[in-house]
Amino acid sequence: MANQSDIKKYLTDGENSYLNQDNRNGEILMLSGVWGSGKTHFWKKEIEKELIKELKKKGKSYIFLSLYGKDSIEELQNEIYQFSYNFSVEDSSDIISSACSVFTKVTSFMPKVSIFGLEVELAESAEKVEAENNQQKIKKGIKSLMDGGVICFDDFERKSSKIDLNDLFGFITNLTEVFKTKTIIITNQEFFKERDSEVFSRIKEKSVNKFLLLDPTVDELFETIYKEKYSALDEYKEVILKAIKITEEKNARIYIQVLDNCLEYKSHVKEKSEIFLLVLITVIFVKYNLTFRMESIKVRGGIASHDKFLPNIVELIPSAILGKIAFKAGSPKIIKATFIDKLRRSIEQKNENKKEENLKEDFLFIENNQDMLYQIYKYNVETVYFKEEDKELIEKLNNFVESGILES
Repeated sequence: MANQSDIKKYLTDGENSYLNQDNRNGEILMLSGVWGSGKTHFWKKEIEKELIKELKKKGKSYIFLSLYGKDSIEELQNEIYQFSYNFSVEDSSDIISSACSVFTKVTSFMPKVSIFGLEVELAESAEKVEAENNQQKIKKGIKSLMDGGVICFDDFERKSSKIDLNDLFGFITNLTEVFKTKTIIITNQEFFKERDSEVFSRIKEKSVNKFLLLDPTVDELFETIYKEKYSALDEYKEVILKAIKITEEKNARIYIQVLDNCLEYKSHVKEKSEIFLLVLITVIFVKYNLTFRMESIKVRGGIASHDKFLPNIVELIPSAILGKIAFKAGSPKIIKATFIDKLRRSIEQKNENKKEENLKEDFLFIENNQDMLYQIYKYNVETVYFKEEDKELIEKLNNFVESGILES
Protein backbone atom coordinates (compact mmCIF):
# COMPACT_ATOMS: atom_id res chain seq x y z
CA MET A 1 0.00 0.00 0.00
CA ALA A 2 1.23 3.45 -0.90
CA ASN A 3 0.80 6.74 0.89
CA GLN A 4 -0.04 10.04 -0.75
CA SER A 5 3.51 11.34 -1.13
CA ASP A 6 4.67 8.10 -2.80
CA ILE A 7 1.80 8.15 -5.29
CA LYS A 8 2.21 11.83 -6.07
CA LYS A 9 5.92 11.30 -6.73
CA TYR A 10 5.20 8.32 -8.97
CA LEU A 11 2.55 10.15 -11.00
CA THR A 12 3.91 13.67 -11.42
CA ASP A 13 7.45 14.24 -10.14
CA GLY A 14 9.94 14.67 -12.96
CA GLU A 15 10.13 13.80 -16.65
CA ASN A 16 10.12 10.08 -15.91
CA SER A 17 6.93 10.14 -13.84
CA TYR A 18 3.98 8.13 -15.09
CA LEU A 19 1.89 11.05 -16.38
CA ASN A 20 4.87 12.62 -18.18
CA GLN A 21 6.00 9.53 -20.11
CA ASP A 22 4.84 9.30 -23.72
CA ASN A 23 5.33 5.54 -23.71
CA ARG A 24 2.46 5.35 -21.20
CA ASN A 25 -0.01 6.66 -23.80
CA GLY A 26 -2.70 4.06 -24.47
CA GLU A 27 -2.59 2.71 -20.91
CA ILE A 28 -5.20 2.49 -18.16
CA LEU A 29 -4.26 3.16 -14.53
CA MET A 30 -6.59 2.33 -11.65
CA LEU A 31 -6.36 4.40 -8.45
CA SER A 32 -8.16 2.49 -5.74
CA GLY A 33 -8.82 2.95 -2.05
CA VAL A 34 -11.48 2.33 0.57
CA TRP A 35 -14.59 4.48 0.76
CA GLY A 36 -13.78 7.92 2.11
CA SER A 37 -10.00 7.57 1.86
CA GLY A 38 -9.82 10.83 -0.07
CA LYS A 39 -9.08 9.46 -3.56
CA THR A 40 -10.93 12.17 -5.46
CA HIS A 41 -9.75 14.92 -3.12
CA PHE A 42 -6.16 13.74 -3.49
CA TRP A 43 -6.41 13.65 -7.28
CA LYS A 44 -8.09 17.05 -7.57
CA LYS A 45 -5.87 18.87 -5.07
CA GLU A 46 -2.51 17.13 -5.37
CA ILE A 47 -2.35 15.92 -9.00
CA GLU A 48 -4.74 17.80 -11.25
CA LYS A 49 -3.40 21.37 -11.01
CA GLU A 50 0.14 20.56 -12.17
CA LEU A 51 -1.14 18.02 -14.67
CA ILE A 52 -3.33 20.62 -16.37
CA LYS A 53 -0.39 23.03 -16.68
CA GLU A 54 1.75 20.39 -18.38
CA LEU A 55 -1.01 19.33 -20.75
CA LYS A 56 -1.71 22.93 -21.73
CA LYS A 57 1.96 23.33 -22.69
CA LYS A 58 1.72 20.25 -24.91
CA GLY A 59 -1.62 21.25 -26.44
CA LYS A 60 -3.27 18.13 -25.04
CA SER A 61 -6.66 17.75 -23.37
CA TYR A 62 -7.55 16.81 -19.82
CA ILE A 63 -10.98 15.42 -18.99
CA PHE A 64 -12.35 14.66 -15.53
CA LEU A 65 -15.62 12.79 -15.80
CA SER A 66 -17.84 11.44 -13.02
CA LEU A 67 -19.82 8.33 -13.92
CA TYR A 68 -22.43 9.22 -11.30
CA GLY A 69 -25.84 9.71 -12.90
CA LYS A 70 -24.73 8.76 -16.42
CA ASP A 71 -27.24 6.47 -18.12
CA SER A 72 -25.54 5.46 -21.36
CA ILE A 73 -22.23 5.01 -23.15
CA GLU A 74 -23.45 7.57 -25.70
CA GLU A 75 -23.81 10.16 -22.96
CA LEU A 76 -20.26 9.49 -21.77
CA GLN A 77 -18.92 9.73 -25.32
CA ASN A 78 -20.72 13.01 -25.89
CA GLU A 79 -19.33 14.59 -22.71
CA ILE A 80 -15.79 13.45 -23.51
CA TYR A 81 -15.94 15.28 -26.84
CA GLN A 82 -17.48 18.34 -25.20
CA PHE A 83 -14.90 18.57 -22.46
CA SER A 84 -12.00 17.93 -24.83
CA TYR A 85 -13.07 20.73 -27.17
CA ASN A 86 -13.59 23.18 -24.29
CA PHE A 87 -10.23 22.36 -22.78
CA SER A 88 -8.54 23.02 -26.11
CA VAL A 89 -10.07 26.52 -26.44
CA GLU A 90 -10.47 27.71 -22.85
CA ASP A 91 -7.75 29.55 -20.94
CA SER A 92 -9.38 28.61 -17.66
CA SER A 93 -8.63 25.24 -16.08
CA ASP A 94 -12.26 25.10 -14.90
CA ILE A 95 -13.38 22.98 -17.81
CA ILE A 96 -16.46 21.51 -16.16
CA SER A 97 -18.48 24.68 -15.71
CA SER A 98 -18.46 25.73 -19.35
CA ALA A 99 -18.56 22.43 -21.19
CA CYS A 100 -22.14 21.27 -20.96
CA SER A 101 -23.77 23.31 -23.73
CA VAL A 102 -21.11 23.24 -26.47
CA PHE A 103 -22.68 20.44 -28.51
CA THR A 104 -26.08 18.99 -29.16
CA LYS A 105 -26.52 15.26 -28.70
CA VAL A 106 -23.98 12.97 -30.33
CA THR A 107 -26.46 11.94 -33.04
CA SER A 108 -26.81 15.56 -34.14
CA PHE A 109 -23.22 16.55 -34.69
CA MET A 110 -21.45 13.49 -36.07
CA PRO A 111 -21.52 12.25 -39.68
CA LYS A 112 -22.60 8.67 -40.26
CA VAL A 113 -19.63 6.76 -38.96
CA SER A 114 -18.93 3.97 -36.47
CA ILE A 115 -16.96 5.01 -33.38
CA PHE A 116 -16.51 2.57 -30.47
CA GLY A 117 -19.25 0.45 -32.03
CA LEU A 118 -21.80 3.27 -32.03
CA GLU A 119 -23.17 4.26 -35.43
CA VAL A 120 -24.29 7.90 -35.61
CA GLU A 121 -25.72 9.90 -38.50
CA LEU A 122 -25.44 13.55 -39.53
CA ALA A 123 -28.70 15.52 -39.11
CA GLU A 124 -30.52 16.63 -42.26
CA SER A 125 -31.69 19.97 -43.74
CA ALA A 126 -31.88 22.93 -41.35
CA GLU A 127 -29.72 21.25 -38.73
CA LYS A 128 -26.93 20.50 -41.19
CA VAL A 129 -25.11 23.83 -40.84
CA GLU A 130 -25.06 23.61 -37.07
CA ALA A 131 -24.07 19.96 -37.24
CA GLU A 132 -21.18 20.67 -39.59
CA ASN A 133 -20.02 23.49 -37.31
CA ASN A 134 -20.12 21.12 -34.38
CA GLN A 135 -18.23 18.58 -36.45
CA GLN A 136 -15.33 21.03 -36.77
CA LYS A 137 -15.38 21.56 -33.02
CA ILE A 138 -15.34 17.85 -32.34
CA LYS A 139 -12.38 17.38 -34.70
CA LYS A 140 -10.46 20.00 -32.74
CA GLY A 141 -11.37 18.27 -29.46
CA ILE A 142 -10.30 14.87 -30.76
CA LYS A 143 -7.02 16.26 -32.09
CA SER A 144 -6.06 17.62 -28.65
CA LEU A 145 -7.05 14.34 -27.04
CA MET A 146 -4.99 12.11 -29.35
CA ASP A 147 -1.54 10.86 -28.35
CA GLY A 148 -1.18 12.01 -24.78
CA GLY A 149 -4.47 13.47 -23.56
CA VAL A 150 -5.57 12.39 -20.07
CA ILE A 151 -9.04 11.15 -19.17
CA CYS A 152 -9.97 10.51 -15.53
CA PHE A 153 -13.14 8.55 -14.73
CA ASP A 154 -14.38 9.03 -11.15
CA ASP A 155 -17.25 7.47 -9.16
CA PHE A 156 -16.73 4.25 -11.11
CA GLU A 157 -18.64 2.20 -8.54
CA ARG A 158 -21.59 4.63 -8.76
CA LYS A 159 -22.29 4.01 -12.42
CA SER A 160 -25.92 3.68 -13.47
CA SER A 161 -27.36 0.18 -13.50
CA LYS A 162 -28.36 0.97 -17.09
CA ILE A 163 -24.70 0.76 -18.13
CA ASP A 164 -23.41 -2.80 -18.33
CA LEU A 165 -19.98 -3.21 -16.74
CA ASN A 166 -18.69 -5.20 -19.72
CA ASP A 167 -19.80 -2.45 -22.09
CA LEU A 168 -18.28 0.26 -19.90
CA PHE A 169 -14.88 -1.40 -19.73
CA GLY A 170 -15.03 -2.11 -23.45
CA PHE A 171 -15.76 1.54 -24.18
CA ILE A 172 -12.95 2.79 -21.92
CA THR A 173 -10.48 0.26 -23.33
CA ASN A 174 -11.30 1.12 -26.94
CA LEU A 175 -11.22 4.83 -26.19
CA THR A 176 -7.77 4.51 -24.62
CA GLU A 177 -6.35 2.39 -27.42
CA VAL A 178 -7.81 4.40 -30.31
CA PHE A 179 -6.94 7.86 -28.99
CA LYS A 180 -3.73 6.78 -27.21
CA THR A 181 -4.74 8.58 -24.02
CA LYS A 182 -3.59 7.99 -20.48
CA THR A 183 -6.78 6.88 -18.75
CA ILE A 184 -7.27 6.97 -14.98
CA ILE A 185 -10.04 5.08 -13.19
CA ILE A 186 -10.71 6.20 -9.60
CA THR A 187 -12.69 3.56 -7.76
CA ASN A 188 -13.32 1.61 -4.59
CA GLN A 189 -12.85 -1.86 -6.02
CA GLU A 190 -14.11 -3.41 -2.76
CA PHE A 191 -17.57 -2.29 -3.89
CA PHE A 192 -17.51 -4.86 -6.67
CA LYS A 193 -16.91 -7.83 -4.38
CA GLU A 194 -20.67 -8.32 -4.05
CA ARG A 195 -21.66 -6.63 -7.33
CA ASP A 196 -20.26 -7.72 -10.68
CA SER A 197 -17.22 -9.14 -8.88
CA GLU A 198 -16.46 -11.84 -11.44
CA VAL A 199 -16.88 -9.50 -14.40
CA PHE A 200 -14.87 -6.75 -12.69
CA SER A 201 -11.95 -9.06 -11.88
CA ARG A 202 -11.83 -10.60 -15.34
CA ILE A 203 -12.02 -7.34 -17.29
CA LYS A 204 -9.70 -5.55 -14.87
CA GLU A 205 -7.05 -8.18 -15.47
CA LYS A 206 -7.29 -7.74 -19.24
CA SER A 207 -7.70 -3.96 -19.44
CA VAL A 208 -5.85 -2.26 -16.58
CA ASN A 209 -2.10 -1.75 -17.01
CA LYS A 210 -1.23 -0.29 -13.60
CA PHE A 211 -2.76 -0.39 -10.11
CA LEU A 212 -2.18 2.09 -7.30
CA LEU A 213 -3.75 1.64 -3.87
CA LEU A 214 -4.16 4.87 -1.91
CA ASP A 215 -3.87 4.22 1.81
CA PRO A 216 -3.00 7.54 3.50
CA THR A 217 -2.10 7.81 7.15
CA VAL A 218 -4.43 9.78 9.43
CA ASP A 219 -1.87 12.61 9.46
CA GLU A 220 -1.61 12.69 5.67
CA LEU A 221 -5.34 12.65 5.07
CA PHE A 222 -5.98 15.26 7.75
CA GLU A 223 -3.28 17.58 6.41
CA THR A 224 -4.60 17.28 2.85
CA ILE A 225 -8.08 18.35 3.99
CA TYR A 226 -6.95 20.90 6.58
CA LYS A 227 -4.65 22.98 4.39
CA GLU A 228 -7.42 23.85 1.94
CA LYS A 229 -9.39 26.35 4.04
CA TYR A 230 -9.04 25.73 7.76
CA SER A 231 -6.11 27.93 8.79
CA ALA A 232 -8.48 29.83 11.12
CA LEU A 233 -8.35 26.74 13.33
CA ASP A 234 -4.56 26.72 13.70
CA GLU A 235 -4.87 27.34 17.45
CA TYR A 236 -6.86 24.12 17.78
CA LYS A 237 -5.26 22.06 15.02
CA GLU A 238 -3.26 19.87 17.39
CA VAL A 239 -6.21 19.03 19.64
CA ILE A 240 -8.47 18.32 16.64
CA LEU A 241 -5.95 15.88 15.20
CA LYS A 242 -5.46 14.25 18.61
CA ALA A 243 -9.20 13.60 18.91
CA ILE A 244 -9.41 12.23 15.36
CA LYS A 245 -6.57 9.83 16.11
CA ILE A 246 -8.46 8.57 19.15
CA THR A 247 -11.46 7.80 16.93
CA GLU A 248 -9.14 5.95 14.51
CA GLU A 249 -11.36 7.30 11.75
CA LYS A 250 -9.87 7.71 8.28
CA ASN A 251 -12.55 9.27 6.12
CA ALA A 252 -12.13 12.55 4.24
CA ARG A 253 -15.85 13.36 4.27
CA ILE A 254 -16.02 13.01 8.04
CA TYR A 255 -12.91 15.16 8.48
CA ILE A 256 -14.59 17.92 6.49
CA GLN A 257 -17.71 17.78 8.67
CA VAL A 258 -15.56 17.83 11.80
CA LEU A 259 -13.57 20.85 10.66
CA ASP A 260 -16.66 22.71 9.48
CA ASN A 261 -18.29 22.19 12.88
CA CYS A 262 -15.13 23.40 14.62
CA LEU A 263 -15.05 26.55 12.48
CA GLU A 264 -18.65 27.33 13.33
CA TYR A 265 -18.13 26.66 17.04
CA LYS A 266 -14.79 28.49 17.25
CA SER A 267 -16.17 31.81 18.52
CA HIS A 268 -17.88 30.02 21.44
CA VAL A 269 -14.80 28.20 22.72
CA LYS A 270 -13.78 28.84 26.31
CA GLU A 271 -11.39 25.91 26.69
CA LYS A 272 -9.68 23.71 24.11
CA SER A 273 -11.29 20.68 25.71
CA GLU A 274 -14.59 21.81 24.17
CA ILE A 275 -13.13 21.39 20.69
CA PHE A 276 -11.81 17.96 21.68
CA LEU A 277 -15.31 16.86 22.74
CA LEU A 278 -16.88 18.39 19.65
CA VAL A 279 -14.62 16.33 17.41
CA LEU A 280 -15.49 13.08 19.21
CA ILE A 281 -19.21 13.82 19.21
CA THR A 282 -19.20 14.77 15.52
CA VAL A 283 -17.38 11.61 14.42
CA ILE A 284 -19.61 9.35 16.52
CA PHE A 285 -22.79 10.96 15.23
CA VAL A 286 -21.79 11.15 11.56
CA LYS A 287 -20.37 7.63 11.42
CA TYR A 288 -22.75 5.74 13.71
CA ASN A 289 -25.73 8.09 14.26
CA LEU A 290 -25.03 7.85 17.98
CA THR A 291 -25.29 10.48 20.69
CA PHE A 292 -24.54 9.99 24.39
CA ARG A 293 -26.67 11.62 27.06
CA MET A 294 -26.67 11.33 30.85
CA GLU A 295 -29.33 8.91 32.14
CA SER A 296 -29.93 7.03 35.37
CA ILE A 297 -29.29 3.32 35.16
CA LYS A 298 -31.65 1.32 37.35
CA VAL A 299 -30.79 -2.19 38.43
CA ARG A 300 -31.70 -4.66 41.18
CA GLY A 301 -35.29 -3.90 41.90
CA GLY A 302 -35.43 -0.48 40.31
CA ILE A 303 -32.83 1.14 42.55
CA ALA A 304 -30.74 3.72 40.70
CA SER A 305 -27.17 2.51 40.70
CA HIS A 306 -25.62 5.59 39.13
CA ASP A 307 -25.89 8.07 36.29
CA LYS A 308 -24.23 7.17 33.02
CA PHE A 309 -23.88 8.57 29.54
CA LEU A 310 -25.94 6.16 27.46
CA PRO A 311 -26.46 6.03 23.69
CA ASN A 312 -29.63 7.39 22.12
CA ILE A 313 -30.57 3.89 20.92
CA VAL A 314 -30.28 2.33 24.37
CA GLU A 315 -33.82 0.91 24.17
CA LEU A 316 -32.85 -1.07 21.05
CA ILE A 317 -29.96 -2.87 22.74
CA PRO A 318 -30.87 -6.19 24.39
CA SER A 319 -30.61 -5.84 28.17
CA ALA A 320 -28.08 -8.68 28.50
CA ILE A 321 -25.74 -6.93 26.07
CA LEU A 322 -26.29 -3.45 27.50
CA GLY A 323 -25.55 -4.73 30.99
CA LYS A 324 -22.22 -6.16 29.90
CA ILE A 325 -21.25 -2.97 28.12
CA ALA A 326 -22.44 -0.59 30.83
CA PHE A 327 -20.98 -2.24 33.89
CA LYS A 328 -18.02 -4.27 32.75
CA ALA A 329 -14.65 -2.89 33.83
CA GLY A 330 -11.59 -3.33 31.72
CA SER A 331 -9.04 -1.71 29.47
CA PRO A 332 -10.12 0.82 26.79
CA LYS A 333 -7.20 -0.26 24.63
CA ILE A 334 -8.43 -3.67 23.54
CA ILE A 335 -9.18 -3.90 19.84
CA LYS A 336 -12.67 -4.40 18.47
CA ALA A 337 -12.21 -8.11 17.68
CA THR A 338 -11.08 -8.82 21.25
CA PHE A 339 -13.94 -6.78 22.70
CA ILE A 340 -16.57 -8.59 20.60
CA ASP A 341 -15.14 -11.99 21.49
CA LYS A 342 -15.15 -11.16 25.21
CA LEU A 343 -18.69 -9.81 24.94
CA ARG A 344 -19.96 -13.02 23.31
CA ARG A 345 -18.25 -15.27 25.85
CA SER A 346 -19.40 -13.16 28.77
CA ILE A 347 -23.04 -13.33 27.69
CA GLU A 348 -22.82 -17.06 27.06
CA GLN A 349 -21.28 -17.77 30.48
CA LYS A 350 -23.73 -15.51 32.33
CA ASN A 351 -26.75 -17.02 30.62
CA GLU A 352 -26.03 -20.75 30.62
CA ASN A 353 -29.69 -21.52 31.34
CA LYS A 354 -31.08 -19.10 28.77
CA LYS A 355 -32.97 -20.59 25.86
CA GLU A 356 -30.73 -21.24 22.89
CA GLU A 357 -32.94 -19.22 20.53
CA ASN A 358 -32.66 -16.16 22.81
CA LEU A 359 -28.88 -16.49 22.90
CA LYS A 360 -28.90 -16.68 19.12
CA GLU A 361 -30.83 -13.41 18.99
CA ASP A 362 -28.25 -11.73 21.25
CA PHE A 363 -25.37 -13.10 19.20
CA LEU A 364 -27.04 -11.97 15.96
CA PHE A 365 -27.46 -8.45 17.39
CA ILE A 366 -23.77 -8.39 18.33
CA GLU A 367 -22.75 -9.63 14.88
CA ASN A 368 -24.83 -6.97 13.09
CA ASN A 369 -23.80 -4.09 15.38
CA GLN A 370 -20.14 -4.69 16.18
CA ASP A 371 -18.95 -1.17 15.34
CA MET A 372 -21.74 0.54 17.24
CA LEU A 373 -21.26 -1.60 20.37
CA TYR A 374 -17.51 -1.05 20.32
CA GLN A 375 -17.99 2.72 20.11
CA ILE A 376 -20.25 2.67 23.16
CA TYR A 377 -17.57 0.76 25.02
CA LYS A 378 -14.70 2.83 23.67
CA TYR A 379 -16.01 6.36 24.21
CA ASN A 380 -18.17 5.97 27.26
CA VAL A 381 -17.76 2.98 29.51
CA GLU A 382 -14.02 2.42 29.70
CA THR A 383 -12.87 6.02 29.24
CA VAL A 384 -13.27 9.43 30.82
CA TYR A 385 -14.04 11.35 27.63
CA PHE A 386 -17.61 12.04 28.77
CA LYS A 387 -17.64 13.32 32.35
CA GLU A 388 -20.56 14.13 34.61
CA GLU A 389 -19.29 17.68 35.18
CA ASP A 390 -19.49 18.25 31.39
CA LYS A 391 -23.12 17.18 31.19
CA GLU A 392 -24.48 20.56 30.05
CA LEU A 393 -21.66 21.12 27.56
CA ILE A 394 -22.09 17.65 26.09
CA GLU A 395 -25.83 18.24 25.75
CA LYS A 396 -25.14 21.53 23.97
CA LEU A 397 -22.63 19.91 21.58
CA ASN A 398 -24.99 17.00 20.90
CA ASN A 399 -27.80 19.40 19.99
CA PHE A 400 -25.47 21.37 17.71
CA VAL A 401 -24.19 18.28 15.88
CA GLU A 402 -27.69 16.77 15.55
CA SER A 403 -29.60 19.90 14.50
CA GLY A 404 -26.87 21.87 12.75
CA ILE A 405 -27.88 24.94 14.74
CA LEU A 406 -25.66 26.36 17.48
CA GLU A 407 -27.74 27.72 20.32
CA SER A 408 -26.61 31.06 21.74
